[in-house]
Amino acid sequence: MLSKQSFLKGAVILVAASLVTRVLGFVYKIFLSRLIGAEGIGLFYTVFPILMFLITLTTAGLPIAISKLVAEALVEEDTRRVKRIVSVSMKAVITLSVIFTALMLFLAPWITANVLTDPRAYYTLLAMSPIIVIIAISSILRGYFQGLQNMTPNAVASILEQIARIGAVLVFATYLLPYGLEYAAAGAMIGMVVGEVIGLLYLTFTYYRRFSLRKMPPSNSNKPPEPFRKMLSSVLEIAMPVTLSRIVGSIAYTLEPILVTRCLVMTGLSAAVATTLYGQYSGMAISLLVLPTVFTYSLQTTLVPSISEAVAAGDQLVVQRRLYQAFRLTALIGFPTSAILTLYATELSHAIFNDKAVGPILAIMAPVGFLMYLQGPLSGILQGLNRAGEAMRNSIVGSILKLVIIYYLVSNPSYGIAGVAWSVVISVSVVTILHFMSVTRLLGFYVNLVETIKILIATSLLSVWLIEFRNLLPQLNDVWLTVYGTFSGFALYFLVLNLMGVVTLHTVSRVPKVGPPLAGILRIVPFLR
Repeated sequence: MLSKQSFLKGAVILVAASLVTRVLGFVYKIFLSRLIGAEGIGLFYTVFPILMFLITLTTAGLPIAISKLVAEALVEEDTRRVKRIVSVSMKAVITLSVIFTALMLFLAPWITANVLTDPRAYYTLLAMSPIIVIIAISSILRGYFQGLQNMTPNAVASILEQIARIGAVLVFATYLLPYGLEYAAAGAMIGMVVGEVIGLLYLTFTYYRRFSLRKMPPSNSNKPPEPFRKMLSSVLEIAMPVTLSRIVGSIAYTLEPILVTRCLVMTGLSAAVATTLYGQYSGMAISLLVLPTVFTYSLQTTLVPSISEAVAAGDQLVVQRRLYQAFRLTALIGFPTSAILTLYATELSHAIFNDKAVGPILAIMAPVGFLMYLQGPLSGILQGLNRAGEAMRNSIVGSILKLVIIYYLVSNPSYGIAGVAWSVVISVSVVTILHFMSVTRLLGFYVNLVETIKILIATSLLSVWLIEFRNLLPQLNDVWLTVYGTFSGFALYFLVLNLMGVVTLHTVSRVPKVGPPLAGILRIVPFLR
């Protein structure tokens, strides 16, 4: 029952699940954006930051704390402590989630009237209220599975959750659209609730069927069981820095749509136009930009328990290896993706969302995509090293900086919504640099310059190909240009990396599950090595 997956296998499982959920998510976002338009998307995302803020307050960084503490306890074979960690955390999170759900329902009319710029968001605010308790309980179970270093339950739950969400969102939004955009946006939120319910049901079923605390072997530790307060203190000691960081981030995320729409209105735009512009930024441009985090979030999730286990066992070599693997994988994915999103920003936006106006917003942010993708793994490493406080400090600096830049740039008519994109560029760059400085100071890690330069060379050739491909085939519409250009570009990118010895067939074959058959197929190409 306590058998765990390797770091790479766990990451691959999460990546595969995330790829499926992201593709499905994009499908439903395409249909939803075309169904309710940018204005309806704007209504939906106007209240979304409030949900994220309440979830942050409710879960209080507990999933990370649980995964770290469970991994450390299993190194000592102290299964009694594992049970105590989960039990105490579950009681705390259920209490908090019920309190905050009640508060949100009570304050919903006031929030709509005094905080949100568009009163039509009231129904969406009400529709999201049940989701708080559901996500809170799910987060404890997810943290427990992560601590066991078994990522399969979380991966399957995410896929089931997304499938249910897509169906429910489209059904409810379509049904309620004739009553008005505000009801359609609320229908989309109801669909999210349905998806979370399905995910929780699967996690609960899997827990009782295979991973129940009652099925754990007797503890081999002679330590007496910790009292409730002491155990809660141990959990909060790790969770609080993460919590404070996320609270500040959630406050910034909550203030962002309010600040952006108000600043846009100050420039002379109507509230409806301001909501539409924010929908283009938050619901469309950001959705494309964060697509590669499907890989880096998986790395972050597996890094915390893996590094915590290595630190508890005193194995510094494993810590260094994990850091190298995280940077290398992020560079291999982040550099080419940033190039594609920058050069094909307008084509991608038109092909996916049928809205070319999203392109310029995306093109501003995409060049720093790699830094955004590196931020998650670096944060996971700091948390695994018990340095969550440093990650918190860096994130707070970035959140405050972003809001300040939004205020000054978005209220300037010459920038408008582009000012939000520039705030992302600056804040992401600052936070990632601070994270990297913290990690290098603690571990003495230095970038492999030779390999990094090789990856940059391959990315440069990819960029040249994308530009020339567009010039050679101007008759292609944006959909086919995006498909053919991206796939042929990635093929060229892999070929160059292979010729330079960065990614060989042996490297591919080492990827769990999919690696060996994929390497076998690639061996058909005669000049690959």
